[in-house]
Amino acid sequence: MLYLLLLVNILLMTAGQLFFKQSAIYANLHPDLDFFQKYLLNPWFYGAVSFFGVATITWVQVLTYLKLSVAYPILSISYILVALGAFYFFGEKLSLVNILGIFLIMCGVSLVSIK
Repeated sequence: MLYLLLLVNILLMTAGQLFFKQSAIYANLHPDLDFFQKYLLNPWFYGAVSFFGVATITWVQVLTYLKLSVAYPILSISYILVALGAFYFFGEKLSLVNILGIFLIMCGVSLVSIK
């Protein structure tokens, strides 16, 4: 159950980052709005903040049962998911360096997860 909660946290953080990117796209599409209006009228921004809010609650729950030194490196899986989401949803390119970095993150998470 604990690792399911950690997975939920990772997915919420990933969704939040993707919503923040969409929020930035929305802001760029509305140059007529002032700085505060770009956020106050931006539904993507509210979605991103909501995802991060729920992720914070789940993160605190994870940390009540798991060492920070173990949980935090596992959270880096969200970097991989964000990169893949950026590729899929926003057409961002994944260079060889990006792919190598993702591989190294996966190796690091695997090492930390070994008991």
